[in-house]
Amino acid sequence: MKQVSCECGYSTRSESEDQIVSTVLQHVAVDHPDLAPSVTPDVVRGWIEIVP
Repeated sequence: MKQVSCECGYSTRSESEDQIVSTVLQHVAVDHPDLAPSVTPDVVRGWIEIVP
């Protein structure tokens, strides 16, 4: 299972890396629009953690 946790408390999990990237990009666009221009799919991939 893959996971990304945001400092704001938001968290998402999925087996699919593409799903995680899409979900996190949407979260950033809605909840952190000031950061959206600098958060690319490659940046999100760097945030992914593998969890049991």
